[in-house]
Amino acid sequence: MKRLFQIPTNCIVLMFLFSLLLVSPAAAQEDFQIKWSMDEHLAGTSSHANFSPEDAKLAGGANTNALNGGYGYTNAVVAAHVVKPWPVAFSSGRYIEFMFAANTFKYNINSISFRLKRSDTGPKQIKLRSSIDGFTSDLISSTLVNENVFYPFSVPTSFNNLSDNTFAIRIYGNNPFNTTLGVLWFDEIVINGQVLQIILPVDLTYFKAEHIENKVNLTWETALEKNSHEFVVERSSDMARFEELGRVTASGETMGRKQYSFTDDMPVSGVSYYRLRMVDLDQSFSFSPTRDVVIRDPSAGLQVLPNPASPNYISIKDNGIDPHHLLFTDYAGRPIKGFYEYSVPGFINLVPQQPLSSGLYLLIHNKNGRKEHVKVLVP
Repeated sequence: MKRLFQIPTNCIVLMFLFSLLLVSPAAAQEDFQIKWSMDEHLAGTSSHANFSPEDAKLAGGANTNALNGGYGYTNAVVAAHVVKPWPVAFSSGRYIEFMFAANTFKYNINSISFRLKRSDTGPKQIKLRSSIDGFTSDLISSTLVNENVFYPFSVPTSFNNLSDNTFAIRIYGNNPFNTTLGVLWFDEIVINGQVLQIILPVDLTYFKAEHIENKVNLTWETALEKNSHEFVVERSSDMARFEELGRVTASGETMGRKQYSFTDDMPVSGVSYYRLRMVDLDQSFSFSPTRDVVIRDPSAGLQVLPNPASPNYISIKDNGIDPHHLLFTDYAGRPIKGFYEYSVPGFINLVPQQPLSSGLYLLIHNKNGRKEHVKVLVP
């Protein structure tokens, strides 16, 4: 005799939920796109709540192009951001950076696309680099052959299973026909990828560095931690070599907000860069965004702040410095021509005739038989 039986409804629900756990990781991926349209603003947008894009940021000096507030329209998709000046030789210190923060889940990045156009006197050479290797190698290096034509670039990538809380790309330009007038147009910068349903070990909501009473106070907050082990606090003077200052034990497993702090009791004069190395229980790690702090010593004589400096100008602390007694040379002692201008109160800007190439330079102040010199690094 056959007996009929019925599976309880609650069992069916449990079986369905269990089947979801067996779905392959590929099926659990969700596509995302982060975009900086450059349409009269520098803000980015994200198609997925896991990512928070920052505003596009220009490094290596101000954008001296004031036409239409720095935006152009001819052949752009709505508008494009117009930037000048650009160095003759490639400089790792002159670029536009596009960065986003990952909030909760790991992710893949599959492609990066953008549109670039140069003016008739603008930079012909461009490079794209990423934070994956600390911006040390080129994802692409290309030539903008024709003027006033938007070149579309689409760069496939295989950056998979990323756990870094931030990711950034930088676009560089160099070799203009005119270093004063030549401009580069930026339009439709897009990063494509997938969100993985794998929770990041740390969801960092903020990281701050403040100079207070001859100390630097570092504070940060997490919104979620999974298998987190510790935070290693690191400091650098050149963004290339970081030293460990100390360690703070992480909470390990938290679902709510958790605040942390660390104090650098012996900061150094000049500019310092701070970051967190966030270490998981299995010793894998990711880095926080980098924060910079400038500490000015009022008793010091010749000071360059910041140092590393911009290729477009050297900012000198006006501690009784007479610019007519300053000599600026390359490291071989060859003088570099330029002019001086008074910038913000208390500072003098040395502006070279041509943007400086990457390397080491010397700034010398010689007055009344007293000679001081400062090494100046241009990244």
